[in-house]
Amino acid sequence: MTKRSHFLWATGAVAAFAAVLTTAPANALVGTPTTTGLNFVAKINVGDKTSCTGSLVAEQWVLTAASCFTGAGISTTGKPALPTKVTVGRSDLTQTGGSVQSALALVPHAERDLVLVRLSERITGPAITPVPLASSPAADGEQLTKAGFGRTRTEWVPTKLHAGTFTVASRTDTTVNLNGSDTATVCQGDAGGPALRTVDGSPQLVSVTSRSWQGGCLGVDPAETRTGAVDTRVDDLAGWVKEVVAREKVTPADIDGDGKDDLVLQRIDGSVVVHRNLGSSFGPGTVMSSGWGRFVTGTDMGRLYFADVTGDNKADLIVHTDDGNIAVRKNMGTYFDGGTHWSTGWGRFVTGTDLGRLYFADITGDNKADLIVHTNDGNIAVRKNMGTYFDGGTHWSTGWGRFLTGSDQGRLRFGDTTGDGKADMYVHTIQNGEVAVRTNMGTYFNGGTRMITL
Repeated sequence: MTKRSHFLWATGAVAAFAAVLTTAPANALVGTPTTTGLNFVAKINVGDKTSCTGSLVAEQWVLTAASCFTGAGISTTGKPALPTKVTVGRSDLTQTGGSVQSALALVPHAERDLVLVRLSERITGPAITPVPLASSPAADGEQLTKAGFGRTRTEWVPTKLHAGTFTVASRTDTTVNLNGSDTATVCQGDAGGPALRTVDGSPQLVSVTSRSWQGGCLGVDPAETRTGAVDTRVDDLAGWVKEVVAREKVTPADIDGDGKDDLVLQRIDGSVVVHRNLGSSFGPGTVMSSGWGRFVTGTDMGRLYFADVTGDNKADLIVHTDDGNIAVRKNMGTYFDGGTHWSTGWGRFVTGTDLGRLYFADITGDNKADLIVHTNDGNIAVRKNMGTYFDGGTHWSTGWGRFLTGSDQGRLRFGDTTGDGKADMYVHTIQNGEVAVRTNMGTYFNGGTRMITL
C-alpha cells in the first residue's frame, strides 16, 4: 500500500486550532523546550492564521522562509500584505522580555525559499544578538541543531521554542536534505527556523527550514512516519544579506532649520523618516513622505537627495527620476509638497555608472543648494540655483573620472568645512583611506588639505 505523502511547506495555521490548546507537557517532535543560547530565534505571526520561525541576522532584519508568506503575499511596495508581528528573544511566549515588533518590509530572495523581514526598530544590546551566517556548507553526516516554534506531537500552538538534532543526508547547490528521528521532526510553524552548527562555542546559521514530511506531528496522518526535511542553504548568502541591509540609505540634512543636520532615513518600504538632531542624540523617527521604495538604490526608478534648494534653511526633497527630470519638493515642516520641475536631461546620471553623477550643495554661498555635475570624463561643473531652475553651469575642477562610483579610486562629497557658508569638496581616496578637503575658492577648489585617514 502506498503511503500518502505529507511533504508539506512547514508554515503554521494557528487560529483554527486555538480552541484546542493542550496543557499536556510539551513533548515536541522538533526536540525539547529550550530557553538559553538561542536568543536570536524569532516567532513570526502573519495575519491571524499563519505562524513561522525565523532568525535575527542583523540588528533590524529577520531571515525566514518566503513560503511563510504564501497566500498572504507581499504587496507591490514590498510591505507584508497582512499585519505581521515578530517576537525575538523570547523563548517562552508566555513570559515578558525580548522584542515584539511589526514587520515593515519584506525582501525575498530571487531564487530561494528565503525572505528578509525588516523590523520597525533596531535590536541592540547583549540580550539579543544576531546569529552570523556560516561560511561553509553543511557536510554529509554532520549533525545540526534545528529550532522552531512549530507544532509538536501533542500541541497545536506551543508557547515555547523547541530544538532538536538532525543529520545531514546530502546537499545541492541551494538546499540541504536532513534526516530527522522519532524525537526530531519539522512540523507546521517551524518553516523559516534555523539549522545551526556550533563553532568555538557560538552558533552559526547553516540553513533555513523550508519543507518536511512532518511524520509524527500533531494532525498529520499517523501512517506518515517519514521525518526528513529540506532546508534552504544560506552559507553562501552573506553577501546578499549585507546588500539588502545596506539598501536603506541614511543622509545627514538639516530638516527642521535649526542649523544642525538631522538624520534622514530612506527605508526600503518607501518611507522617508527624519530623526531630529537633539544635540546629544537623535530623536524617534517621523515619517515625512512615502512611496519612494524604488528610489533607494538609484538602480530602479531614480534617486532622492536632500538639500536646501529654496533658501529657508530647511532641506528640501529633490527627486531625480530615471527619465532624467529633476523636481524639487519643498519642505513644509512636517511633509514635502507635490514638487515643481527644475531641470531635465539627467537620465544617465542616476547611478554614476554611465555618464556621471549629480550632487546638491550650496557652492555659491547664497544659502541655496546648487547642482553639481560630475561627468565621467572627470570634470566638475557647478550649475547655479536661479530660484526656479539651475543655470547652464561653469567648470570648477577636473581629473575626477575614477571617483564616480566609489569602487575605483574613491568618492567625492560636498559640504561646508571652513564655515564660510560655501560647500567645499571632500575627496575620499579608498586606496589609502585619506579624506582631503579642497576649499571652495569662489570659482574653483584648491589643491586640498588632508584632514583624516579612515
